[in-house]
Amino acid sequence: MKTVRLLGVWVCLLLGLAIANLALRTPPPLPANAPADQFSATRAMADVRAIGQKPHPIGSAEIVRVRDHLLSRVSGLGLEVLVRPGEGVRDAAKWSPRSVAVGAVQNIVATLPGTDREAPAVLVMSHYDTVPNSPGAADDSAGVAAALEIARALKAGPPPARDVIFLFTDGEEPGLLGAEAFFARDPLRDRVGVVVNMEARGDAGRAAMFQTGADSGELIRLYAANAHQPTANSLAAAVYRRMPNDTDFTHALRKGLPGLNFAFIDDQLAYHTPLATPDHLNQGSLQNLGDQALPAVRALAMGASLPAKSPDLIYSDVLGRVLVAYPVEAGWGILAAAGLLILFTGFRALRGKAVTFVEILRGIAGFLLLSAAAVLALHLAGRLIGITDQQRYYAVLGQFNALLPGAGILLIGVCLTVLVLQARGLARIWGRVWISLAALAVGGACSLVGGFDPVGLGLGGAVVVLAWLSLGRGVGVFGAWLGALLVVLALAVTAQAMLPGASVMIAWPLLAASLAAALVMAVGGTRDRRVAWLLTLAIALVAVAVVAQLGAWGAWTFAGVGLMEPAVLAVFAILAAPALLPLAFDFAAYRWAPIFAGVATAAGIGLLLYAGLGDAGPTRPKLAEASHLADLSTGTAWRVSPQPRLDPWSTVVLSDNDAKPVRQAYPPLFREPVWMAPTAVLPVERPTLVIDRAGDRLLVRAVPTLGAEVLALRLKSSVALDQPRLNGRPIALPNTAGQWSSLSYHAPDPNGVTLSFTARAAGKVEVAVIEIRDGWPRGVSAIPAKPAGLMASGYSDKTIVLDRGTLAWPAYVEGDE
Repeated sequence: MKTVRLLGVWVCLLLGLAIANLALRTPPPLPANAPADQFSATRAMADVRAIGQKPHPIGSAEIVRVRDHLLSRVSGLGLEVLVRPGEGVRDAAKWSPRSVAVGAVQNIVATLPGTDREAPAVLVMSHYDTVPNSPGAADDSAGVAAALEIARALKAGPPPARDVIFLFTDGEEPGLLGAEAFFARDPLRDRVGVVVNMEARGDAGRAAMFQTGADSGELIRLYAANAHQPTANSLAAAVYRRMPNDTDFTHALRKGLPGLNFAFIDDQLAYHTPLATPDHLNQGSLQNLGDQALPAVRALAMGASLPAKSPDLIYSDVLGRVLVAYPVEAGWGILAAAGLLILFTGFRALRGKAVTFVEILRGIAGFLLLSAAAVLALHLAGRLIGITDQQRYYAVLGQFNALLPGAGILLIGVCLTVLVLQARGLARIWGRVWISLAALAVGGACSLVGGFDPVGLGLGGAVVVLAWLSLGRGVGVFGAWLGALLVVLALAVTAQAMLPGASVMIAWPLLAASLAAALVMAVGGTRDRRVAWLLTLAIALVAVAVVAQLGAWGAWTFAGVGLMEPAVLAVFAILAAPALLPLAFDFAAYRWAPIFAGVATAAGIGLLLYAGLGDAGPTRPKLAEASHLADLSTGTAWRVSPQPRLDPWSTVVLSDNDAKPVRQAYPPLFREPVWMAPTAVLPVERPTLVIDRAGDRLLVRAVPTLGAEVLALRLKSSVALDQPRLNGRPIALPNTAGQWSSLSYHAPDPNGVTLSFTARAAGKVEVAVIEIRDGWPRGVSAIPAKPAGLMASGYSDKTIVLDRGTLAWPAYVEGDE
């Protein structure tokens, strides 16, 4: 029994994490000869390979080939096909308040007719464009291929009860332009009753249904009843709803349409990078996407009616096998049950003198100390390995398989260290002094990279205060256990009241740990060895189940946002702690426990150092960006790179003819400093720029040259300009006197674009026209090939053409022509 108690926490941790790992695995792709009514990733990969050969951004020559492939495929499936040209607009955003994106989009609409053509239709949506430097095998060739495979599978079965419309949007990457054009102005939008969108933010991992609309209770029940191996939880949906991130699904939500939004998000090194090739795509991820989306679409298409609006539910998958969903009221019931179990445990413990009120209070402080220390450790790790630096961020992504276990092992070491200190106490004041100094040093170290960090300093200060409150005399297991349960209960009640969907990840582990505590208090005093063994087994099973579920939740969440803030993983360790705490306290009594905790901490730090500081290579390439800038207004040419630091390849490219790169701003093209070096002036075609005034209207007209992918206009006026119009249609283009405003037009009309404003007061305007073309200009000196440790980013290997013009005008007088 002693050995079991000493090793119990480690056995439960390892077993729980192993189960979590199994739950996160993707299914094997079904073969091409799978039954016709099933989704086969092998069949879908044929389209991924056809679409994801090269980057195909909106307006490029390659997207024409992709569009032709799609039209051929949907026609071959016997669907009704339409190409819906339009103009999509991305309004100014908070992070870019005076910048608007517009694009001439070519949406493709393919319809599988239902028996009732008047019934609200099911819309299956994906986008077929990519960013300029990625083949986009995952984002979103996988979504397009999944939609085609879903259409094929539905066509192989009985006719649906309603139309199923497959919308392949154009221009998603520069600002959801195709979706905006469809949901804002396309008459077909009025036929849509529900939307299923498929996206990607990586090219591996299980697909998750991460977003729904409001009042989607019945829709979630339909998804839970039909999806195969679902992955979803209401916390992700509740948080994503409040984030600035957008997908095409955003425009459906703005129209009040219900729906389901799917994506897989692992291996983000292949997100918007050249690594996103068909061979790099995890086919199991594609299979998992289809296994969830096809049954949901089929159930929606075959139903006599679409799910009605109903109150949102709290829900989560259980280890990727089933989805459990229940009303918000049931969530309060779970918390009430947990509260009663904690009350029972506390009452019996106090009555039996197993704990005192003071010990419970110190247990609360000790659990808060554990939480603050865990968050601080990972926050510092994230700062030091450089996730605040974009170039380092992508390098670290390449070692995600070391980063996640490193963060997890570090958490285990830190949490065990705190529990050992809490169990044994620090009677000598100097022990707490040294801990305080260490905490302040760690908090201050967070400011060594990325500038002053008040979060790190605040966490360090919190550790100091909590250490003095909790680390005096040792605390017994019931004091620490009850303290932890009470803290998590308070957190769960807060979440249930403010953000009910978020409570699922807190309430389930809390209920399990509370049940274990009450069980120990109810029968823990027995002398029957058989009962004691069964009690230990029950505690262990609860711990394994909690670690497994939280491990699966935590790994998926860390894959999505862990590189932005690794400390998010600490939340899941904190929530698992109450279930592990009695076993961890048994381990803390072992004389070598501090050494084990120290070894775990050191091992976690070592893995994180390996993940963050290793050299780049083919599996973890760094970003590189270099392009040619021709400034026709000054007759100069430059090679430029907006990256913070120049890699050896970019240095060679920019140092053409022994030029020396320097960092400087170059408004209005580059408002922040970029690397620039002069280069030979080469012949490039000049886009047309005309600035004129007609009556009280200021007219700015630009005509692109052949092959332009993007045409941008940037304006700075000495006076405010009112009533902006683009090609005669009102547009929200914010402008402030003396500041630059920007309009970027993707896939510009060969006939050009015209911006007009009302300008009655006398003034002057500066205008810059910027054109982006694929490739280096003709006659350029040889550009060396990128080594295996680098990958192109942004507008690398493209030509940027800049020209300028100005116009001054007098005040407008009524009656003037």
